[in-house]
Amino acid sequence: MTPTRLKWWLATLVTVASALIVATSFNPIPHSGGDNAGYVALAHGLLTGSGYSDVFDPQGLPHTKYPPVFPGLLALMMAAGARTWVALKLSAAVPTVLAVLFTVLWAQRRVGALPGAAVALLLASASGVVYYSQWVLSDPLFLALTMMSFWSLSVAVHESDEASGRTDGDVPEGSIASEVEVDIHRGWLACAVLSAGLAYFTRSAGLPLVLAILAWLALDRRWKLLGGVGSALGLPMFAWWLRGRGEGVAQYGTEFWMIDPYQPALGTIGIPGLVARILENLSTYVLQHLPGGVVGNGASGLALIGVTLTVVALAGWVLSTKERVGPAEIFFPLYAGLILVWPAVWGGDRFALPLYPLAFLYAAVAIRMVAAKVPSPGGQLIGVAALLVLLLPAGGNWMDGRQQTQECATSVRENGPWACYGSRVGYFVMAASWIREGLPADAAVLTRKPRHFYALSGRLSRAFPFSELAQAQLDLADEIGARYILLDRWDGLATRYVGGAVRERPGAFCYVRGFGQPNEGGAQLLGILPPSDRARAGASGETAVGISACPSEYFNPGTSVEDYSSSGRIPLLEELDS
Repeated sequence: MTPTRLKWWLATLVTVASALIVATSFNPIPHSGGDNAGYVALAHGLLTGSGYSDVFDPQGLPHTKYPPVFPGLLALMMAAGARTWVALKLSAAVPTVLAVLFTVLWAQRRVGALPGAAVALLLASASGVVYYSQWVLSDPLFLALTMMSFWSLSVAVHESDEASGRTDGDVPEGSIASEVEVDIHRGWLACAVLSAGLAYFTRSAGLPLVLAILAWLALDRRWKLLGGVGSALGLPMFAWWLRGRGEGVAQYGTEFWMIDPYQPALGTIGIPGLVARILENLSTYVLQHLPGGVVGNGASGLALIGVTLTVVALAGWVLSTKERVGPAEIFFPLYAGLILVWPAVWGGDRFALPLYPLAFLYAAVAIRMVAAKVPSPGGQLIGVAALLVLLLPAGGNWMDGRQQTQECATSVRENGPWACYGSRVGYFVMAASWIREGLPADAAVLTRKPRHFYALSGRLSRAFPFSELAQAQLDLADEIGARYILLDRWDGLATRYVGGAVRERPGAFCYVRGFGQPNEGGAQLLGILPPSDRARAGASGETAVGISACPSEYFNPGTSVEDYSSSGRIPLLEELDS
């Protein structure tokens, strides 16, 4: 078998393996985080003519946080008839397989057929990659676009050097080699630049990829291409930056300097605090997130795996930079630095996904160097052993996750898409389902999960302030015209903040309806009285707080409380068929 045929056979096998892993790990439930519901809301707004705005929010401000590529993809899928969480999950499952395909094509160019296939196989089996292939989140698409860009760049450089017979790009003008070099180089470079631009407009974390391409062109002294690429990417990026300077509900810039975006009362950090954050993130990523995203958080020796993989990958990166500094070599430290300066509460294997294929490749470079100094067959065994050390626990984690997914799928078929989350989430969903019919059409509600609430109820919502002061809750409600607040048990935040506000100022609230029993994770929908009707008396420190029933105009009488629907269709998308 020729080397080229072997490469394609291996690439095909690894890609098919990835597709099988993704298919057998498929989980039908929605993600409990708000991002997936936020993407659905943004896509629904694009499709219905509301523009790229926070359609779930009472003020409907322009959306300035998440770039529009992934919501645009979801909007296309909705236009094609996607109405369920399962259908929309293809937006993550398919890009995951494509990411593996682009990785094997790229890695084989860098380290050869067999090592390149091993790099891609590790990516396909990594627990974090498999896990995020199941959710309506932008991370798999971002990973696929990033690897597509690296592969396109590797083809461009390879074809350029092969056509010119040189490595410095200094080809005499007017020669046949020069014409071939320019045509092939710029064609593949355009593909790489387009992929990088789409990656940036999928996740703002794509900025290191754009900077890596520009830095590579500058180091290679390709000034004309640098100017063209800089203009092609810089203008739309600058326009998005300007949009972000405008009015919006949430922006990364303001949240970045908070100690904890979920606890604003803790304040912000300065430069010393930023250093401490970097050290904390470095420890957490090396010892937990990075190895956990490869072999699963339940694997033994997690810290040892993380330290070893990090050290070996860094050694391979140094060796690679000595041979040639390409876009991947520049991207690796830039992206790692980016996730190290983010708030620690945002950390997770999700944000480390783009580092996995590079870490595996650089580890392969380092292992290849060591193996070359060991007599055969000992050298080959080193590579096989390193592969199995990561592949076997990752495979075990995949099998465990598959069993859990199958059990959850059975529950979903019997009790609906949210059944696996338990009663606390179930009563939130029940409340949202009742509110869809039980409240006036113009109702706005303060909730813990405003984007989920909007997808389930079609009613406008914003997150309540993370403050126990009643005045903070009331001020926001008055500002955005919210007359309701949901005291749920999704997690402990509503109990802490909303419950604290009600205990402080019970006379400012009234009771609309309860869902389930409080000791079972039940939820209570409360009305917010107009300023003129709010009693001044407080009840701070009381363990039981009694509030009066809301006037009848607060709800539609006769609306029954029912269990949430067992249908997998997203309620918000039902109107697209009407």
